[in-house]
Amino acid sequence: MIPELPNTLFSNGRSVLSKFGYVHFEDGQGRDDWAEMWEHLRGDFPLPLETVPSFNDLEATVQEAARQYMKVRLLADHYLDDCERLHVRIFNGSIETDLVEDYAVARDRYEHSVEEFGETREAVQKLLSKLAA
Repeated sequence: MIPELPNTLFSNGRSVLSKFGYVHFEDGQGRDDWAEMWEHLRGDFPLPLETVPSFNDLEATVQEAARQYMKVRLLADHYLDDCERLHVRIFNGSIETDLVEDYAVARDRYEHSVEEFGETREAVQKLLSKLAA
């Protein structure tokens, strides 16, 4: 069976990512409503939810760290979309070395962005913990 967009491999992965605020957007749709995105991510911190301020109530330093955290998440979303497109192209045509290599590079970018997402979450966590103390 030749996969189509979206394919189940990526759809299943997106269902896991949705708990971190991931929403699949079509090309051209915006993803930068920081306050709305922050609402999805507030529960990601091991603090009582009521101690994690809304985005607009964050101190400037914490707000900038939160924005960076969300930017990394958006980049991961973009890299996941790239992986899916390349994955579908591999299965829709003959397996070409260059295409497989492109997919491997895209997959590495995605995995790196997921690691960076975790690192930026930890940075925000430290700032939020100081506020809660």
